[in-house]
Amino acid sequence: VWVVVAMAGVANFELDVFPGHKVAVCLLREVSNAKELRVEIKEGKFDASFLNAEMIADEFHLLAAVTKALGAKLSGGMKTKQIHTEIIFALAGSKSIVDALNNFGVADDSTNVLVAMLDKDEAEMENVIGNVKGRRAPLGELAGLCNEERLKKLYKIQPQELALPGNSLSDCAVCRCAALESAS
Repeated sequence: VWVVVAMAGVANFELDVFPGHKVAVCLLREVSNAKELRVEIKEGKFDASFLNAEMIADEFHLLAAVTKALGAKLSGGMKTKQIHTEIIFALAGSKSIVDALNNFGVADDSTNVLVAMLDKDEAEMENVIGNVKGRRAPLGELAGLCNEERLKKLYKIQPQELALPGNSLSDCAVCRCAALESAS
């Protein structure tokens, strides 16, 4: 269970699995400077995860990855050097950090960007978001942006899985992320 606290286009989720930890998330649409952002990300300018919103099934998919990444950090089991990169890696259906960054990170032509920051205050989030040339959108729009065909192909999700009662693309994606961990 995640607890949501909203502030000016930013959703804050308290991670009850890890008391005292929270993630702030902001969806930005019509982004026009993704290429410049990628350069700044590679230079280490931001202490945040910049995600291609079209590769995130919904909030549950994202929050599962955040929870997995934080668990890795707290247990000393991170595969990457920074927690915000670990969040992107936690979305991967493979053990390749490069593939995770290419598939789930911001691309030069990304127009829908999700910014996530773990354990940061409002001012820090606002400072990071201020670097993105785009408009804030309600997080509820996230599921509608998902490139479902690309996500199904990436995670190798079969039609039979989606046909199971109560199953969703998000459920299947989260299972792929969890299965990778258990196979490690």
